[in-house]
Amino acid sequence: MYFLKKSINSIFLTNLIFVFFPASFILGNLAINLNTLLFCCFGIFHLRSKVFTIKFNLYIKIIFLFFFIIFFSTSISFIRSLFYEGYEYVHLIRLIKSIMFFRFFLLLIIIYLLNEFNILNFKNFFISATFFSLLLSLDIIYQYSFGFDIIGLKSNIHYNTGFFGDEIVAGSYIQKFSFFSIFFVASILSNKNIARFILTTFVICVLGVGVLLAGNRMPLILFLFGLLFTFLFRVKLKKIIVASLIGIVIIFNFIFSSNPIFNDKFRSLFGNAVTNGVAQIINLSKEFKNIEDSIFTKNEYEPSEWHKLPNLEKEILAHDLDLYWINRLRPTHQEIGSGHKWLFYTALDTWKLHKIFGNGIKSFRLDCSEFIGYPYFRQRLCSSHPHNYYLEILTEMGIVGFSLTIIFAVIFLAYLFKNFKFFKGNRLEEYILLSAAISLFLEFFPFRSTGSLFSTGNATYVILVVSIILCHKKIMKTENFQ
Repeated sequence: MYFLKKSINSIFLTNLIFVFFPASFILGNLAINLNTLLFCCFGIFHLRSKVFTIKFNLYIKIIFLFFFIIFFSTSISFIRSLFYEGYEYVHLIRLIKSIMFFRFFLLLIIIYLLNEFNILNFKNFFISATFFSLLLSLDIIYQYSFGFDIIGLKSNIHYNTGFFGDEIVAGSYIQKFSFFSIFFVASILSNKNIARFILTTFVICVLGVGVLLAGNRMPLILFLFGLLFTFLFRVKLKKIIVASLIGIVIIFNFIFSSNPIFNDKFRSLFGNAVTNGVAQIINLSKEFKNIEDSIFTKNEYEPSEWHKLPNLEKEILAHDLDLYWINRLRPTHQEIGSGHKWLFYTALDTWKLHKIFGNGIKSFRLDCSEFIGYPYFRQRLCSSHPHNYYLEILTEMGIVGFSLTIIFAVIFLAYLFKNFKFFKGNRLEEYILLSAAISLFLEFFPFRSTGSLFSTGNATYVILVVSIILCHKKIMKTENFQ
């Protein structure tokens, strides 16, 4: 009896830690890493010898190969740097990070196996994602209305960050978990048509307004695109989606008419992307002016000398200032736009340095400096990452890693078509799969700017969503959740 009670308690704690993942994204990387560590420890405790009884499918083998290529390409880069540049601390750190990155593969395996042995409960994760995304949306709306959120954090004229404080990622967080919220509300009210229509429409409007007021433009585009995707997949939600879009348009119009700053900020959604991009770059330059002046005295370094800085210093600057170096040889900002175009060109340039296996993890922030300041590369920018998952994979893992990504993308699309019938069902399990599928599709939508795939937050989120999809066979066999 004692051991049975101990086992039940440990299962409860494992699920509690898993449920805490959406909250850990709000608390920051330290919380995410601690949560991952605890979850993996409890998972290993439950699995132990059971691991050897499972045969992993093709998908997991492809994902493992992806992680191995990250380590392999970084190892090659480390050896190359030793040969040509001598020992540098920054390259050793990159090699260590490529090894530590395997923790995300361990996380995926443990989620997959815990689900196979009926230990993990995805329903509670669904509830947690719904609660925190709605709470953050309401907090942002409150912050926009009163100038401070429910815990006293102040907003600014361009962004409302809610619980995230100084980090401008609230809109991205809401967008990432929004479809878990929408489908959870729709699923629990599946037998109550009127209540389902009203509450689901309300939830969609709250999430949409939260993303808008957070001030992040790309998440808003992805959120609206996800609603369109839902409209195509879910026949029984079409009326709700149409009503929600009408409500969102009315609310957005009111906000834009009453707030010129938000009106100008989101004008790019209606065809003025370049104009707003210029303003964004200029504002970015002003925002970082004090930091820049504290690092360089005026005209101390011309762009042509940037590549001569020590690697560690270049990495620190690229990380702290992100799109830091707008080439000073350019007379105007008129052709820079948002800056991403020239950053993408730089990513292609860095990929050409080592086309097969790439330059290794976290290498872009160092290699991009090679293309700054020379006359031929007048329109290049340097950053901590290329701001696009595919280009980041291409430049840091080469054509081999990029090919694996495309193969996995094709398999994922085939999965969508093969399991299309499941996405039309009305069970909670089917809503969970649909929310994960749409979230993954939006996360890897090719024509978007992104954070770094190799960052703690983004990597953890991708693994969580991929894990749910990998567990689809077991999920669909489950008549009732635990």
